[in-house]
Amino acid sequence: MNMMRRRHIILATDLSARCDRAFERAVLLAHEWDAQLTVVHALEGQQFGCATSPRWQGIDRDRLDAEIQILSDLQRVCIAADVIVQRGTASEVIAELARNMSCDLIVTGIARELGLARAILGSTLEALARESVAPVLTVNRPARDSYNSAVVGMNFSNGSRAAVQATLQLFRQAQVTTLHAYRLTGERLGGMQIDDEAAYQHLLSECREFVADAAPTTWQKVQCLAEIGFPETLLKQYALNRKVDLIAVGLEPRLPVATFLLGSTSRSLILSSPCDLLLVPAKWTSSTGDAIDVPHRLPERAIGASHEDSVALTAQDLKSARHQEALKAGTRH
Repeated sequence: MNMMRRRHIILATDLSARCDRAFERAVLLAHEWDAQLTVVHALEGQQFGCATSPRWQGIDRDRLDAEIQILSDLQRVCIAADVIVQRGTASEVIAELARNMSCDLIVTGIARELGLARAILGSTLEALARESVAPVLTVNRPARDSYNSAVVGMNFSNGSRAAVQATLQLFRQAQVTTLHAYRLTGERLGGMQIDDEAAYQHLLSECREFVADAAPTTWQKVQCLAEIGFPETLLKQYALNRKVDLIAVGLEPRLPVATFLLGSTSRSLILSSPCDLLLVPAKWTSSTGDAIDVPHRLPERAIGASHEDSVALTAQDLKSARHQEALKAGTRH
């Protein structure tokens, strides 16, 4: 793939007020990146000719009305874009277009209402992001400026690796922080006293190594943090406390049954993120054409399979880390 290829943004809209902010962000990014913009609307529900208009009329009024509304919005902000209105399920229509068009980013909104409709939309967005070939940006805040800060949820998985790389590549002006959530467990302590500071330093070192491996040329601009707690809670708290513009998380492929039984950190963030949210599939491919879903060599300790759970750090982990440090110290002397 040509490294100088023009970026392509797909704006997925249902034409409701909840997508106004997504429209603004997509336009801002299209100007900022000099990117091609495609606006997509899926007509779900009844097929053409079933109820909205007589068959002999020969005009799909729903499609025409949607195209007119989109073109009017584009004219208002003086930007050119392709407009696609298709009948079908939103997630399927958007995913297929993203694959066929070599899309770099999918931008959409999230319902602000409470209740079942919001939960269903959250599930749809999560499913789209897991199977998509491009990161999905859900917009919650007004698009007044470029993203100046971002926090990436990290747990040493392929998904978090992709999230780090996508955030650094797509939003190069942003100050990026990685946040790793972990927990101390007493199941295998064997009476050994755990030093919280030692646990922190141990994981912080691994976080830095992971980021350096994921982004060899830009890792030094990334701040790494490790805290005790649950990922979704810590990410929300950090974003609110530091007034972060963007939260990014990586998504691993998952069976629907597992999602139903275990719950979802990503869905929780979709429904209640205090800022914009970037969902990055583990098999995301960079604009340079290099696949980045190559498994990272994981440390020899219990690490969660996905970002959905925090990592448990045991006394054995610390003992092993201290032993390695002692060996290194002996070598230096």
